[in-house]
Amino acid sequence: MTFSAPRRGRPPVSSRETLEEIAFALLLRDGYEATTVQSIMTAGGIGRTTFFRYFGSKGGIVWGEFDRAVERLRMCLDGAGDVPVMTAVVNAVAESTRLSQEAAPETWLDRFRVLDGDAALSGETAEHWRIWAAEVAGYVDRRVALPLDSVVAAAIGGAIQAAYVAILRRWAASTPRHVDVSTLRSELEFVSLAFQPLFDETTGRHDE
Repeated sequence: MTFSAPRRGRPPVSSRETLEEIAFALLLRDGYEATTVQSIMTAGGIGRTTFFRYFGSKGGIVWGEFDRAVERLRMCLDGAGDVPVMTAVVNAVAESTRLSQEAAPETWLDRFRVLDGDAALSGETAEHWRIWAAEVAGYVDRRVALPLDSVVAAAIGGAIQAAYVAILRRWAASTPRHVDVSTLRSELEFVSLAFQPLFDETTGRHDE
C-alpha cells in the first residue's frame, strides 16, 4: 500500500474535522475541480486509506455534511410537536442549523461558501437545496393535508429555503463570520407570517 508523504513541517492530521478545515481552505482557494484528492492528502499529511475512511470520495467532503443537515432538518420537523405549522417549520430550521453548526463549527460556513460560489457545483447544489426544500414542503403537506393539486406546500418550502440561503450568504460574507441562530429564527418568522394565516382560516382544510 502506498502512502503519500506528509508535507515537510506539517504533522499528519489526527481528525476528520482538521482535515475538513484543510480541504475547505484548498477548495476556497483553488476551486472544486482544481482541488484533487492528492492535494488534500498532501496538505493534510495523510494517505489514501485515511482519506477514504473519512470521506469516501472528494464529493463526500462537500456533500456528506449537507446530507446530514437534511437528516437533522427531517428529525427536527418530525419532533416539532403540537405547535402551529409555520412555527414548527421555523423552529426546525433554527434547531437543525444549531446542530449542524455544532457538528462542524470550523467549516460550516466555508462549506456553504464553496457550494454557493463554485460554478462546477451549481447543478448539484441546486438539487441538494431542492431536497432540503422538499423536506419542508413534505412536512407542511403532512400537517395540513393539502389537496393534491395545491402548490402551497411547495411555495412554502421554496420561500423558506430562499430566505435561509439569503441569511447564510450574509453570514458567510460578514467579518468576522457570524452565526446567530436567534436572529435566523426571527427573520424566518417574518417570512412565515405570510403563510400561517392560510392555516388559521376556519373554513376548508386547516392546520391540524
